[in-house]
Amino acid sequence: MADEVRAEPSELVKLAGTTLDASIALGDGWRAAQPAFSVPEAAFGILSAGQGVHRSHVAAAEDGDTAVNRLVAVYEGDVDRLYRVAFAYQQADQEAAARARRAGGRPGRAVI
Repeated sequence: MADEVRAEPSELVKLAGTTLDASIALGDGWRAAQPAFSVPEAAFGILSAGQGVHRSHVAAAEDGDTAVNRLVAVYEGDVDRLYRVAFAYQQADQEAAARARRAGGRPGRAVI
């Protein structure tokens, strides 16, 4: 007998909402922190070594921005997939219930 996998559509929808909230919090937190990451070029001094450190600082901030934006995109993709899976389970449950009603039995849960 194959292992059965079940999911409650409403719980998947809740998880999607939580994931969306995490995505928003991550993006908002990163944007809110930007002023703290902004260090003026003059703060690094006029020596070439200081300018190199400044370029590294700017590159690190840009890399951080790219990383956070990619994480937000992954979260958003997960939200979409969670909603699609919830819908698929809900639809399968409804189809199983309709089949059970037609067969004169008690509606049950669908197995995907």
